[in-house]
Amino acid sequence: MNGSMQDSPLRVALGAEAVPAAEQAEIDKIVDISRYVQEQVDRKLEPVPRGQHAKQHGCVRAEFIVEPNLPEALRHGVFREPRIYHALIRFSNGRSWDDRKPDAHGMAVKLLGVEGEKVLESEKDARTQDFVMIDNPVFFAKDVADFVPLMEDFRRVATGGILSKSFTALKILLSPNYKFRLLRAAGNKWPDSPLSIQYWSTTPSKLGPGAMKFSARPDLAGGIPAPPASSSKDKLRLALSARLQEREARFDFLVQIQTDPVAMPVEDPTVPWDETASPFIKVATIRIPVQAFESAEQMSFGENLSFTPWHALAEHRPLGGINRARKKVYEAISRRRHELNGVTMHEPTD
Repeated sequence: MNGSMQDSPLRVALGAEAVPAAEQAEIDKIVDISRYVQEQVDRKLEPVPRGQHAKQHGCVRAEFIVEPNLPEALRHGVFREPRIYHALIRFSNGRSWDDRKPDAHGMAVKLLGVEGEKVLESEKDARTQDFVMIDNPVFFAKDVADFVPLMEDFRRVATGGILSKSFTALKILLSPNYKFRLLRAAGNKWPDSPLSIQYWSTTPSKLGPGAMKFSARPDLAGGIPAPPASSSKDKLRLALSARLQEREARFDFLVQIQTDPVAMPVEDPTVPWDETASPFIKVATIRIPVQAFESAEQMSFGENLSFTPWHALAEHRPLGGINRARKKVYEAISRRRHELNGVTMHEPTD
């Protein structure tokens, strides 16, 4: 049977998903644990923060400028034609309330005025498209089954009354396996400014009929001014504010196309996609103009926004088990948070 179909790897189409039979039950477990952990937070903090990326450095106005003359393979969804979208960008910490401690960091981009039906059943008519990223190129769990034990560790931390403000408590619980190493790599960053680091989607999304990962890379042309020296626990907000008082900031928005469904899997976001086989390609410029963003009203507005990979056009639908779990978790936790804070959930208009 050498060379036969029985000996060949399973053929998988580009952009195709493979949903395990038991996945929905495991997602339900993750949702239940997430609700429990959030309830521990609910008792302590007001207003109730997000389950993840609770500390906001700032939510800023921006422009998302789609490149002209993109290759045909990239012209899907918001990249279909040259255009300038207004955007909102929220910069955040993964878990820590103290910027002096190591952590993961987030950049969540929300495009406004995006026409077309969206994939969330409850928000089909919303006019937004989110691109959610962290400052690490891969995720720390390969699938939903792999993520359940990690969430159970979160629950033990919360039950013990030491709900983590960083990754320290989880490091104590996790054995030194690959998840520990990936989680430590993701949460072991000490940036000086949210504007000086690169961010990645870690998980894939559709790009038309195929799949992509995406990234925002700071434009270093002309150099980035060093942020003012600070020993404040809010040093990243202070650095963001100081920069945007003086000059604009820019990021190149890049996409990486899946070219091999086996070597570049959709269902395992712990595997980096080979950049020699498929380099990142610039599809847009993110321009953040000079501005002030620290008023109480602006900070509250940013806190009440909801970001999820599932605020998306069908051409950019999130892919893979981790994203399927995120859909249910984000819906449950975000809705509860808004209800407890007395805020109506709705997507902003342009």
